[in-house]
Amino acid sequence: MIRLQHAIKVAAPRATLYHALTDLDEMAAWHLGDVAGAITPGEVLTLRPKPGLHFAFRTEALELNTRLVQTEVEGPSHSAGRTLIFQLADLDDGHTLVELTHGEWDESDSHLPLCNTHWGYVLHRLKAHVEKA
Repeated sequence: MIRLQHAIKVAAPRATLYHALTDLDEMAAWHLGDVAGAITPGEVLTLRPKPGLHFAFRTEALELNTRLVQTEVEGPSHSAGRTLIFQLADLDDGHTLVELTHGEWDESDSHLPLCNTHWGYVLHRLKAHVEKA
């Protein structure tokens, strides 16, 4: 099984990034399409980036300003059950490192390269949003 891994340095404090990842209004400001639900343990967040495509993630754990763990419960292909983790860490240069891991992919899944590209784009939008604030 493969785990997609992405990382990006952002010129913003961890608290700002955590807020952008866990507050529904903030997420709607930088995410494409519709954002609905809740980002609290046991609750489901639904993302509809474009008509006919949606993803749903159940929040498993929140560690203030540090970590967000979710399980994908709906999405294209065989995506249900995959774990999504956002990890935030301070860097010595004053930036915050955002690491994203999306796991349990089969090498033969046709959505693997598309999803891999999509996560890079998601992190770029997050970075652009918090750095303009």
